[in-house]
Amino acid sequence: MSTTNCIKFKGEIENYLINRPDNPDIKFDGAFRSLNFRTWLCRNNIIKKDGYSAHHLLFVMLILPLLKVKTVNSFCKKCWQQWSASKKDSFYRFKHNTRYRWRSFMNKINAQIFKSINLDDVARKERYFVIDDTIVAKLGRKIENISYIFDHNRGRSVLGYCIVTLGLFTPHGFFPLDFAYRFGKKRHAKSPEVIGDPRTSSGLRSYEAKHYSKLELALQMVRRAVDGGIIPGYIMFDSWYACPSFIVNILSIKKGIHVICRLKKNRIKYEYRGSELSLSEIYHKVKNGFKKDLKTGLLIKRVKIKMAKTGQEAVIVLSKGYREPEVDTVAGRKKKKEDKWAAFLSTDTQIHSSTVIRKYVKRWPIEVCFKECKQMLDFGKEQRNDFNAQVFSTTASFLRYNNIELPEQT
Repeated sequence: MSTTNCIKFKGEIENYLINRPDNPDIKFDGAFRSLNFRTWLCRNNIIKKDGYSAHHLLFVMLILPLLKVKTVNSFCKKCWQQWSASKKDSFYRFKHNTRYRWRSFMNKINAQIFKSINLDDVARKERYFVIDDTIVAKLGRKIENISYIFDHNRGRSVLGYCIVTLGLFTPHGFFPLDFAYRFGKKRHAKSPEVIGDPRTSSGLRSYEAKHYSKLELALQMVRRAVDGGIIPGYIMFDSWYACPSFIVNILSIKKGIHVICRLKKNRIKYEYRGSELSLSEIYHKVKNGFKKDLKTGLLIKRVKIKMAKTGQEAVIVLSKGYREPEVDTVAGRKKKKEDKWAAFLSTDTQIHSSTVIRKYVKRWPIEVCFKECKQMLDFGKEQRNDFNAQVFSTTASFLRYNNIELPEQT
């Protein structure tokens, strides 16, 4: 029931843990008080009538990775009385509870974090929503609701979950806002399918994971965030999500929101100078008109288009020499062959061509977040078979990440 190992990567979270090895609980203790964890646990009905309080159990489980403890069972065996004398069953029951509204709780804590960093003072054009998904591979075949998901990094299907994530990038850092599970159609014979009642908070997670596509899940998360008062200037995603209908649906959520994304070289048509052309056809039309941009050092060409069927105006920036940032380099691994040219779309037609590319690069922190959470914050490493425990584990990983990103003065 363990997860596959992932490649080591050093980032901001690891640097924090290296610099604060002696007192890993101090930052979380301060965050619990300043962000009113106890209050928001109660308001979201995350309470226990007897035994150790929900506040106490959550605090212990959040600091476990910082203590280099892999499981609750290992923690209880160490008998670290300075943190907790609770037995493992108390923690297990807490993680499995179907009444707890973890999505609502995470939203409330994030709201407190944004209040503490004065997010309202950040200009709207400096707020970026980032949409992406990651595969959490599992070895346990009896884990509830696991299915076969195609992993593009491995080039094959793996047993596990797909987790679609919405994050917020600001000058203060990157913060995961919301997430949703996505199940594949092909299941393992030994894995029980447990789809709950969508009218309940726990049942909704499994229901939406089975019945909604990744595009639908991403759209729902953006709507919830905007309805919660977090208004971005731009929403960014990679080429997988660059579907014209999805882009138009994003723009309809709130006036003034723009999309910046990378485009895939597929059969989607764009209206260019009165003709409907694919991205490759547009490139061949303008390939002799590239000019070097001094700000990015790339050869770029800008074209104005309308998205077919929707009529939405946008600009496409074609680029030669663009390379994706690398999270890590592994000795002996064959380097990915880069395309000769890349294309980016922006619904904000007023910004400079180089600005489109520079803003798109701000999508990369979500990749760093996934890496660091998997390697150091127990993302995807929950060993229980219960699906509710898996949801709690993902929530806990993102809460750890957001609280470590929180400035020290709070």
